[in-house]
Amino acid sequence: MQIQSESKRKHIQRFLTLKELSLPIFWFPLVRIMVEEVFSFTSELILIIDRTQWQNTNILMISVAWKKRALPIYWKILDHKGASNLIEQQAVIRPVLRLLKRYKIMITADREFHSIFLSHWLKKSHKNQVYFVLRQRKSTSIKQGKKYCQLSEFKVKFGTAKLLLNQKITKINKVGTYNLLVYKKQKDIDNYVS
Repeated sequence: MQIQSESKRKHIQRFLTLKELSLPIFWFPLVRIMVEEVFSFTSELILIIDRTQWQNTNILMISVAWKKRALPIYWKILDHKGASNLIEQQAVIRPVLRLLKRYKIMITADREFHSIFLSHWLKKSHKNQVYFVLRQRKSTSIKQGKKYCQLSEFKVKFGTAKLLLNQKITKINKVGTYNLLVYKKQKDIDNYVS
């Protein structure tokens, strides 16, 4: 009996790994139909990138925002614990941007996706199609005059926001300038780069 159940399990595993059932081939046509039914081509789609730990499975996911919900579009199961890296993030974002190339896109993400290299890739590779808002860490450096300071040192009053245009963020060269919104809520300061 145990041999039969093990055999059935292996058959199911092989079935689920068929190329014909891959997400881009099987799932993307359904996503395209759903998006075209719900959003007009003049709509701006808000995409949310997030990583979640579900039991022992680490999942990097990109979803579309709709009526205060996040509808999953594409995901990748990571073979490690903890944060994703730039290559994994690009591997999840790239096929979705190709799928939704007819739309204007706004990508939002939390502090895990603060990388200036992700910002640079989005800005350089997807001009005029993709905008992004990536939450930054307090330790991120910003150039003020001729010297750098950390965002945690930036003076902002509670409950207020300050928009800084064309800021050099991080000391890394050749990654361009970005707009930075600094917002202080109660004890914490939230920082977003776009």
